[in-house]
Amino acid sequence: MNAPVVAGDVIAEKYRVDRISGSGELGTVAFASHLVLPQRVAIELLLADGSPERVERSLREARAAVALKGEHVARVLDVGQLASGVAYIVTEHLDGQDLSELLRSRGRIELSEAIDWVLQACVAVAEAHAAGIVHRDLEPARLFLATTPGGATLLKVLGFGASRELPGASDGGAPAQTREDLGAPLYMSPERMRSSVAVDARADVWSLGAILYRLLTGRPPFEASSLADLAPRIASAAPALPSALRSDIPPAIDRVLLCCLEKDPARRPTSVAELAIALAPHASAEGQDHVERAARLLGATLPTRPRASLPTIGLGLSARPRPPESAGPSSEAGPVTSRYGAYGAQDTGRNRARIALIAAVASLLAILGVAATQLR
Repeated sequence: MNAPVVAGDVIAEKYRVDRISGSGELGTVAFASHLVLPQRVAIELLLADGSPERVERSLREARAAVALKGEHVARVLDVGQLASGVAYIVTEHLDGQDLSELLRSRGRIELSEAIDWVLQACVAVAEAHAAGIVHRDLEPARLFLATTPGGATLLKVLGFGASRELPGASDGGAPAQTREDLGAPLYMSPERMRSSVAVDARADVWSLGAILYRLLTGRPPFEASSLADLAPRIASAAPALPSALRSDIPPAIDRVLLCCLEKDPARRPTSVAELAIALAPHASAEGQDHVERAARLLGATLPTRPRASLPTIGLGLSARPRPPESAGPSSEAGPVTSRYGAYGAQDTGRNRARIALIAAVASLLAILGVAATQLR
């Protein structure tokens, strides 16, 4: 498809196109500068041959996405249509790289790092789902590792309000494509492959599971050389067990990923909050905060993660209380179990070692205190 704009064009009388980033069958991405404000933006131009109903739906969802303000969502700044009828969505310009670029250089990602990225995505998607917005087209290229002004890395989800109909999705046909061209369809649920309309939040749960599968194993759960070959694989084939492709993937993660990739949406996690809670035992301390945020956004009940009471003798330490908004059932009964395993059973060995070390330090300080008293 020829790009609907070229460098130098002005969109909506205020955005001057600096360069075209990419153009293909599904649309075009351009980078532009605001003519008045010192602001750089990214502009996604949707399918030029979309039906009026499809274009209107995209614009309606993009307008709804303007209300999403979370730090893990790429902010939608403006929407509209060119004189040619092409719909466009203006978003904030980000510095960094997306996960597809990172995967090309690294192949696969360490477990804790991959889970923390997906949990950040869960926060963004939870905010959208709470607002009634389903992304539909999540893929590694839409998870962007943005560099903040302070130099930190923050994952942002791109493309809210920019879902597209697959070529041939309505009439059952599909043009030949190379594997590199498939992109988002590699991470789409069976129902999304059939239609971009008749899907709910569980289609995004599938996609997040497929993305995590790719991050950990180095390959998507289903592979094909064309969309025509890919669709039936997603609809009926079973994915390889993740731990069969990478030996350090624990059985609990196998269960979570395979549950996300269930053909029947009713057998998947019911929400991204449930997915986040299932991943929590393998997340970092920062990742635990993302779990709590996703749960709060969707009003999910978050089980209380067992915390060891820290000795206070001579150390001045105490256990950090849970924030009231994330409080859940008492942890006295032990970890909460589910089809994914036990929540709160993370890092049991490390927790024991940490508690033993703190106890040893406390004992040593107590002994030194007694010795000092006797020396007096």
